Amino acid sequence: MGINNIEKYSFSYSLAKHIVDFWHNKVFYREVTLLNTQNIPDEGPLIFTPNHQNALMDALAMLCTVDRRLVFMARSDIFKKPVIASILYFMRILPIYRIRDGYESLKKNEEIFQKTIDVLTDKNCALVILPEGNHSGIRRLRPLKKGFARIAFQTEEANNFSLDIKIIPVGIYYDDYEAFRSRLIINFGKPISVNKYYDQYREAPAIAINLLKNELSEHIKSLIINIETEKYYDLINTLRRLYEERLAERLQISGQKKKSLPAQQLIVNGLQKVVDTEPGKIDLLDQKVHQYLKNLKEIKLNGVYRIEKTSLGKILSLFCLLVLFFPVYLYGVVNN
Repeated sequence: MGINNIEKYSFSYSLAKHIVDFWHNKVFYREVTLLNTQNIPDEGPLIFTPNHQNALMDALAMLCTVDRRLVFMARSDIFKKPVIASILYFMRILPIYRIRDGYESLKKNEEIFQKTIDVLTDKNCALVILPEGNHSGIRRLRPLKKGFARIAFQTEEANNFSLDIKIIPVGIYYDDYEAFRSRLIINFGKPISVNKYYDQYREAPAIAINLLKNELSEHIKSLIINIETEKYYDLINTLRRLYEERLAERLQISGQKKKSLPAQQLIVNGLQKVVDTEPGKIDLLDQKVHQYLKNLKEIKLNGVYRIEKTSLGKILSLFCLLVLFFPVYLYGVVNN
């Protein structure tokens, strides 16, 4: 599969994807939960725009859960070596050329732009753009880049604004960024129609691009854990994990898979209000939590500890996975 056929069906890609889907959804993560999937339109051109906190895993989260052929976009410098470029095209990744890549390189964006039109006009495909541009392992949405908006508006403009492209905000939440058998939640927001900014784009494209960017930013923030304060980030990040179970039970948020994210959002948003309105109280709370963590460290317990319920079924499932992959582990030990 080359760049010219990047949006087309590929048997080898489909086979590889089934293997990756199983590893991602059944093996690596204990639970993969999709929220508000009713917000994904059944038809029409779509651009998914998730937050970017966990490098390649963010792309896999989308790839293994969205029922369309997804084409991703990434910075062009990783495409420099032909062999690597071929692999990336097979993985359905398109390059984006930036000014820092050289003025001559920007001309190549015309070909890429034409491919995005092919992707967006194929009913079986969708585009995925990570609008923050790069990843950062903090639970906060960083300022969005304008690339997704430019692509959306230029594609509509090339088709006389007849496509009605929808931007789908996506919030990706990891129980733990790196831990094996942790939980993953993908929260889909309500679609944003690019055409709603048609008049503004005709009059002043830069203003329309900023309006769309700002709207998307607010949508994504509502779908994730968004700790805005820098000074009290560690405090709020600790308390959200410490009290999520208790708050979920008190508010009678049902379903283990669905209660974690809304409970944590309530904690974070509530504490953020205290930061903004009662700095004295938040300082006192910060001191107490700091002492709590210090006490844990003194007795050699590092981190935030919660008691989680388990079941015989979960224990047996994990045991079966360990048995299944033990030969792979044994092979690695013998040969390394």
